[in-house]
Amino acid sequence: MLFYKYQKTGNLDFNILRRGEVYFASVAELNDASECRPRFILKGSEELWQRLVQFILVHACFESDYFQFDKKDEIRQILDLSVAIGRLLKKQTKNKDFGIESLGPAFRNALKSCGAEKLSPFLLRMMENLASNFIQARLPQILSDEKYIASFALNATNPTMWGHYADAERGFVRVFGTDDDKVKVLSDINILHGTRPAKMGDVDVTEIGIYKDDRLELKRVRYGKEIPKVNAFHRLIHKFSYTEQEDHYDVPLNLVGDAAQKKDHLVGLVKYSGWRYEKEVRAFYPAYESLLPEVRTLRIGMENIKGLVFGPKMSRESRARAVLSCHLMKQSRSSEIGAEYEFAFFEAQQAVDKFDFAIRPVGILSGQYFGRHLPLKPIAELDKAAIARLDVMGEQISGRK
Repeated sequence: MLFYKYQKTGNLDFNILRRGEVYFASVAELNDASECRPRFILKGSEELWQRLVQFILVHACFESDYFQFDKKDEIRQILDLSVAIGRLLKKQTKNKDFGIESLGPAFRNALKSCGAEKLSPFLLRMMENLASNFIQARLPQILSDEKYIASFALNATNPTMWGHYADAERGFVRVFGTDDDKVKVLSDINILHGTRPAKMGDVDVTEIGIYKDDRLELKRVRYGKEIPKVNAFHRLIHKFSYTEQEDHYDVPLNLVGDAAQKKDHLVGLVKYSGWRYEKEVRAFYPAYESLLPEVRTLRIGMENIKGLVFGPKMSRESRARAVLSCHLMKQSRSSEIGAEYEFAFFEAQQAVDKFDFAIRPVGILSGQYFGRHLPLKPIAELDKAAIARLDVMGEQISGRK
């Protein structure tokens, strides 16, 4: 499978090309404001509702300046309401998908009902406000799941893509390839969370660690109008409080089965149908913490880097810079490639009678660069076998094969 990255011709783009890198963008950096936005619902057992209530009340109390060490009795009174409030909320929601946007009012009413005879009017009013503020402001932050995404396209001849992402055809398209729907990535430091097959004596085991390299699955984006549902309990279970005995008996793991599975795995893989023309595939950075941009640029394995397509309106200078950048990449990473490695150049030409492009082979990257002689061996100087390989690849890029 071939996949593509549309690029402009800025200094940063050429630098990324020279190093054979891609940038993994945070959700906030993506160009669709609805990216990775889940539809949070709550659907779970009575015990999960009770633990959720306790979680909210604990945070509401301890994030307030009112509750100090001398307020232990009041805190105990409040937390003792968790069971009753959780039971009431479960009864009201039954076994439906309860939208988390409705949690604030429902929680407030349940607190009033269960706390009217247990708490003083002042304490009850204050807890209503504190809990409501926590649910509205803090809970969404706690539920957020940071993702870092590298986006590619499955089409290199889409005029809209050339216009949006390749500087109105003045840019270029990088060509990548994979035989197993995975792409190799490399970092200069151990920062990629992953697994490796390993041995423990004579037994095959799986090693979990942080590495400098990984092979990331390319996942196809789906297009539609519905936001994927996510059961918020699955993001909260590991944040709830547990006794030492509960941890010992794997209560958190067992509680996962009490929450209905939804479509958490589709967050980041569903976009509005208006983006369908992108035909996008994505790789997700293997990390479980917030990362600064400096460590989110990863090198692509040379075995996945196949070539480059010049844009129809790309200037001579930009073409020369692109060729030289690819030459520097190949030279600096020569230890990753064998003698048979071939990097191909093509150019996109506008079709005469329709909004489309023809893909014409230009040549291959050579090892010679001096003065004004670019390290590009033109197609006229290639043997028949090399020309045939470029023709086949050109047909694949154009979508004809």
